[in-house]
Order: sequence, then structure tokens, then C-alpha cells
Amino acid sequence: MERPLAGEGLDLDAMEFKEELVEMRQHLRGLVAEFCVGASGNVTAPDRWLSELNVAWLLHLSELGASARGSFISRQLQQLVQSWILALRKINTSMIWACFSGFSSQEKATVAPPAAPEFVCFIEATLWKMFIFAGTIAGTIAAPLNFDDTNCQEHIVSRAAGELRALLDMRDALSSVSEHIMMSFRSSPYVQSTIHKDITDDMGGLLSAELGKLDEAVRDARYRIRTAAMSSLDDDDSSAEAGGTTQTTLKSSPDIHKVTRSVINCIKVLSANHTHGYQDGLIMEMATSLEEKLTRVSQSFPDQSLRFLFLINNTHFIRQQLHHDLTHKINTYIESYLQVSWAPMLKCLNNTTFHCFKRNSPLPKFESEFQMTYAVQKLWKVPDPWLRKRLREAIIEIVVSDLTKYLEDNNRITPGITPQEVEEMLQELFEG
Repeated sequence: MERPLAGEGLDLDAMEFKEELVEMRQHLRGLVAEFCVGASGNVTAPDRWLSELNVAWLLHLSELGASARGSFISRQLQQLVQSWILALRKINTSMIWACFSGFSSQEKATVAPPAAPEFVCFIEATLWKMFIFAGTIAGTIAAPLNFDDTNCQEHIVSRAAGELRALLDMRDALSSVSEHIMMSFRSSPYVQSTIHKDITDDMGGLLSAELGKLDEAVRDARYRIRTAAMSSLDDDDSSAEAGGTTQTTLKSSPDIHKVTRSVINCIKVLSANHTHGYQDGLIMEMATSLEEKLTRVSQSFPDQSLRFLFLINNTHFIRQQLHHDLTHKINTYIESYLQVSWAPMLKCLNNTTFHCFKRNSPLPKFESEFQMTYAVQKLWKVPDPWLRKRLREAIIEIVVSDLTKYLEDNNRITPGITPQEVEEMLQELFEG
């Protein structure tokens, strides 16, 4: 078949488009006429339109009990939300293009739009039925999240993130549609010449109120995720305060804290479901809160070396998982760890007041402190191989180099442990 010329194709498209608009206008006139049969509006007309928009399931929600309604929504939340958004956009298109847009004078005479006041009332009645769904979602997902079972945590977080995404999608869609509708009201002669201001104010109030409800539901969903993610660490803080120093000492470990894993898991799931700027603020807030809480936990450790190793492990894990630039903070923690763990035992080697004779040698003091520190820290855990290697190398650099220099400067003294033996021992640190 020979393709039409560009201009001919455009004319055909324009004709088809106009025919579709005329057909849509005729259909809406029939729905509005049906709606206006009863004194207070015939409810079957909005219901029929919703069925045509493929959201007939909205009409059955009120017939279900709370448990059945929640189960129905949770099983297919994203699918229901997307069909709801599509229906909302079709309603918007019907209002703007089929009833508020200009037609040529011939088309206006052929198919006039429905009477504006009745049409707006019909749209309001339809939107009321649409908006029941948003309130139902908010009520369905209002229960607090429980992260006690770590095996189910990823599923719980994923579901909560999906619920937040659904609310955000609905909120964004309604915001866009509301803006278009109210702009059409303000700019359309069709509306301004036939509709009393109170009617348009009612429509504006309805849209604004629903946006407010969705905003509140979004805030609640964000709060639920953040609260659940941080609650287990709050529980640990309470236990430590109740149990005292002895309990804290027994529980002290430099390993990755369970709440670090919990919050990181939350953040990763949120990032995977990331489609809105709203989540950026939540993710940043959770990451910042996690760092602050880890600092507070570390301050309960009686051993400063353990405290800094705990911060090194957990901050490194955060950097690995979230790809945040925490290099400077980790370097600072490592330097602090070296200063409190290994620098004190090296002071005696660099003390010029000691004589070179064996009876005044600082070596026995150094060797005693080294053995004690080594024996304790050999049992501490640094789970990441790269970080473990880096820490060992940093310790070897200052300890072995200072010991080697001391022995070179005092070559008449025979050490109880050689620099090579010290290095071999340090290579065994942090295996747990």
C-alpha cells in the first residue's frame, strides 16, 4: 500500500483525534445525564465509568472486611496502584480534552459538552469513589514494622519500601492531575461562564484535602521504616543502661553490629525501590542516625582500643555497602586506634633517659606490654580481609620499625623477641 504524504498523514491523524474527542464527549454527556436522573445523583453512573476505566475493584473494597481488604491490597499493591493512577489520568484527559478544550464552531454545534455544573458534580462523585482507595492503603499499612526476626527482615523492609513507593506514585499522580484540573477551571471560558465559584472551590478543596492525606500517609510510612530500623539499637541502649558495666563488657565486640546490618539492609532496599526524591532524605537521615548511634554504643566500651576498632569495622562496612565517602573518617579512627593501642608501648623505646645497659633496658617493659596487647587483640574480630590486612600493615609499620631502630641504635642488647617474630605475630591479629 502506498503511504500517504506527510501532510496527508497529519490530516488523517487530526481527523481521527477529533473523532475520538467527539465520541468521548458524547459518552460523557450520556453518563452525566444518567447521573442527574436522581435528585442527589445516580450512583450507578460513576460506578459504570469506573468499571469502564478498569478499576471496578474499587467498588468492591467497601464490601470486604478489614482483614480481607488488607490481604487483597497487599497481594497486588503495585498492580492496583498503577491501574488507579491510569484511571485518574484518563479522568483528567476526559475533563481537559473532551470538555474544556476548544472545538471548531461546527463541532461545538454538533456535540456540545455536558452542562458544566452537572459535569463537575459527576466528576466529584467519581473522584470520591477513587479516593477511598488511598485511605484504605494508609489504613492497611499503618501497623508498626517488626524487625526482631532477622530471617524475615529483608521481606518486611522490601514490602514497606513497596508501600512507600506506592503512596509516592499516587501522590505524584494526583498532584499533577490536580494542577491540570484547576488550571483548566481557571482558564476555560466553558467553566467560567457556567459554573459558580463555589463549585470550583469545592473541587479544589477535594483535591487539596486528598493530597494532604497522601502527604500524611507518606510521612507515616517513612517514619515506620526509620523507627523500625533504629528500634533494635534503642533496645540495646536500654539493656546496657539496665544491665550496667558488667553486662556491657560481656557484650562488647568490635564486630559488625547487628543494627548496622539491619539499617544498611533497609537503606539498600529503599535504594532499590528508589523512584522519588522523598527517599533521598530518608536514606540520608537513616545513615546519619546510624553513625551517631554507633558512636554512642562505642562510648560504652571500657577499652578504648576496642571502641575504635568497633567504629573502624562498622564504618568500613557502611562504606562498602552504601559506597559513601567515609575514607577520612575511617583514617581518623585508625589513627586513633594506633595511638591508644600501640603507641604507648613504643614510648619507652624512644625514651633517651634509659641507659643502654641491659638492667636499664626498656625492652622487657616493651615486650611485656606487647605480649599482653597481642594476646587480647588476637581474639578480636575484623571480618573484612582487606581491612584486616590494612590494620596489620599499619601496626607493623610503627611497631616493627621502632623496635628495629632501637635495636640498631643499641646493638649490644639482645632482644627477647626479634622484629621478625613481632611481625609474624602481628600477622595473626584480628582473626577472632
